[in-house]
Amino acid sequence: MTDVHPSVLAALDAASSASYPSHSIVTEGLAVAADRQAWPEVELRHLEALRAAMLFFTRSDGTFRGEYHGSGEAPWPREVRQIPQDAHDLWAAYAQAARHPAVRARLHHLLWAARHGECPIDHLRAAVDAYRQAAPILRDGTATLASIGRMQAADALVAAYGLAASTGQPVLADVVADMLALADVALGWEDPAPGVVAALTEPLLEHREYHDRVRPLLERAVDVYRSDLHNGVLFLTDLRKTAADDERSAIDQRVIDAYTDHAERFGGVAKLMCFEEAAAYAHKMGLAEALEEIRRQQQRLTRDDLDLARIGLPIQIPAGFFTPALTAIDAADDLGEAFRAVAAATPLLPEAADTPIPEDTLQGLLRLPTAKINMNGPVVTTPLAKASPRPVGTDTRTLVLDLHGLQLEAQLDRIQERFAPTADDLLALFVRPPVAPPERMRGLARAFQAYFEHDNDVAVELALIRVEGLLRRHLKATDIPVIQHAQKGSPRPGQPTRRTHRGHGDRRLPSTMADRLPPPARRPERRHEPAQRGPPRPDRAPPTPAPDRPGPPGRTRGAPLEHRTRTTRGSGGSRHAGMSASTGSLLLPHGDCPGEKLTGAGVSHRTT
Repeated sequence: MTDVHPSVLAALDAASSASYPSHSIVTEGLAVAADRQAWPEVELRHLEALRAAMLFFTRSDGTFRGEYHGSGEAPWPREVRQIPQDAHDLWAAYAQAARHPAVRARLHHLLWAARHGECPIDHLRAAVDAYRQAAPILRDGTATLASIGRMQAADALVAAYGLAASTGQPVLADVVADMLALADVALGWEDPAPGVVAALTEPLLEHREYHDRVRPLLERAVDVYRSDLHNGVLFLTDLRKTAADDERSAIDQRVIDAYTDHAERFGGVAKLMCFEEAAAYAHKMGLAEALEEIRRQQQRLTRDDLDLARIGLPIQIPAGFFTPALTAIDAADDLGEAFRAVAAATPLLPEAADTPIPEDTLQGLLRLPTAKINMNGPVVTTPLAKASPRPVGTDTRTLVLDLHGLQLEAQLDRIQERFAPTADDLLALFVRPPVAPPERMRGLARAFQAYFEHDNDVAVELALIRVEGLLRRHLKATDIPVIQHAQKGSPRPGQPTRRTHRGHGDRRLPSTMADRLPPPARRPERRHEPAQRGPPRPDRAPPTPAPDRPGPPGRTRGAPLEHRTRTTRGSGGSRHAGMSASTGSLLLPHGDCPGEKLTGAGVSHRTT
């Protein structure tokens, strides 16, 4: 049998004399002792073996992995059974002589894992007893970091439980009683210790015979930590494991209520994330009604609820940036020619994201990548970027549209200054039957009039619905196939069709816009375009549906497409004097990768 050297044993006891002797602390103490004096070769080997034992860490499956390199060229083996036999003998000798039970428990546990000796089960029993002895010592510490000792006490009992349960030891019942007692005490501590309670109760939940004894503790834990969302939900889900089948739906509702109640108290992104977690849980548990209610609450969130703020960075605009656009308006002989100059202007798209705008550009209408609406909430997600060849970056496209929007805004302001058009002037200009009949264009003329009067919200509300209708009629007139969402008796979603339902209005949309729309159940079908939006004027009766296109009973007209970018302009002065103002463009969806920078022609801009 290997002899214990008193000097090495003294160094081991001194290293484990800390209030909470973790294995790393013991290792550091042994290293300090080894460096403090000159040790004989034999005693150095003892110190090396003990340091190697303290640096074995537990894997998730309960096995050990060593991390000690040692003083030699080759590191110590990583697996317990690969450790040399003489080192096992050293562990066995010091496991009997060490003063602190946590050290004895570690050495006996390693020896059981190595199946050392003629009767390895003796090491298992000794490890269980030592873990149980260490738990109250660690738990009752009064040092500043008492919470560390309490967690170590829980870990010691969990280790003892694992050893006793794996071999069916008679002491298992006593170990379970110790675990339940410590969990009960932890619930009464002044300092919250949800980690201690969870560590002690989770292993017992795996065995149904302990559910009746664990459930009262979990009920108390749910009540004690009800103000802690994460831990409160954790204990509710553990409580669900102990409940009968007819009780689980009530617990599921308690989980959802915990998320939604905290969402009401939180602000900003935390509010949205609480609703997201609630929706995910309801979907996982198949609670359709609860999921629908959560979605409704999410859709009611506003910018103020989420504490969102529009961030704008001023950028320098060259002195002649607006000159070409304004010159085109100044050269126009009449209102129609001025609007044709506005319509003829096209934003310039660089061939690649890092190509300067003025060179090698492509002419034509720009379109940003389509976005899909997350039905669980008002979070816009964009498809992942495809592999090479790399398309033009969304940030670059957004910047190009921003700049083009500024030019359009300047042109419209110049039109207002030169021609001061009335709604009748605009109506006469816009009417082009059958695609743009008078009854449809009157609202668009009023939208421009509202824009000239700096009433942006009204202008957007009036313009979007009419531009969409104008596009639909144009596509219909040119016989272009479109995408139509499935309804009763209609094709599946995404299936091309040319058919229009008689008496139900033309709901066809171009394929490039179809995935911008939410499902039809979330957006009622619009049967006709009203002649007027907003509150009725005193001298005009509220608009009524056209008599030849009635909608079905019980249906309401759908809202216009969501306007994602709204700008607030001042009541007077130039709206395009600086870039700190919003662009005023109606086509400004958000980019998918913030932070891309584009410089060129004296323009420097970073999207956020």
